[in-house]
Amino acid sequence: MILIRGLYKSFENEGKEMEVLKDVNLVIEDGDIFGIIGPSGAGKSTLIRCLNLLEKPNKGEIIVDGVNITSLNGKKLRDLRKNMGMIFQHFNLLQNSTVYKNIAFPLEISGYSKDFIDKRVMELLELVDLKDKKDAYPSMLSGGQKQRVAIARALALNPKYILSDEATSALDPLTTRSILGLLKSLNKKYGLTIILITHEMEVVKEICNKVAFINDGRIIEWGNTYDLLNFPKSAEVKQFIKESSLRIDKEGLLKNVS
Repeated sequence: MILIRGLYKSFENEGKEMEVLKDVNLVIEDGDIFGIIGPSGAGKSTLIRCLNLLEKPNKGEIIVDGVNITSLNGKKLRDLRKNMGMIFQHFNLLQNSTVYKNIAFPLEISGYSKDFIDKRVMELLELVDLKDKKDAYPSMLSGGQKQRVAIARALALNPKYILSDEATSALDPLTTRSILGLLKSLNKKYGLTIILITHEMEVVKEICNKVAFINDGRIIEWGNTYDLLNFPKSAEVKQFIKESSLRIDKEGLLKNVS
């Protein structure tokens, strides 16, 4: 379980302090697929990067499985990050390494034996349905295949948590459904807790059991996905849902016209 209490994060910009997260409080339970939505610049990516301390909060607590992680460093911080796999919008693959080597990378730097690495990588390639791409390079893959490699790499160290930062926003709708289906199956099969940053309402509807809406660095509402999307309490969430629906309808219309 992840508890976030009174979280603040600010950055310095041209000599001025810019507050990006403001008193964020959330509870993410084991086994959740927890969506965090909101407009661009709302603080979504900063929040998810605080969860594995890629960004260090200015104030507040992040309690992961009973441990306040905000003061961790050294080996304890490395161990935390091993337990939190991360996937990114633009895949972040090693371009000069094969699919096999990309997935093997976190295992190699963690000091595992060659035999263990080989067994684990082959298991993961089968899991993400890419055994035939083992020796391919990222430039030879489709967007969906690249994201499957990134997911396999995120799973390499057998984490409890997966952090997904806009992992489908660079993909077409069909590939998006495929990746979401894979994440959903991993959640069900292994009990993975997935925290998913997105601005796409359809992604939230498809996969998330809980969702939080963030705007201007504050959590406006959070709870059960069905309730929040169908019975929003705040004007901000109502407007965001309305705008998202209009955008989806417009995109559908454009597709039909073309």
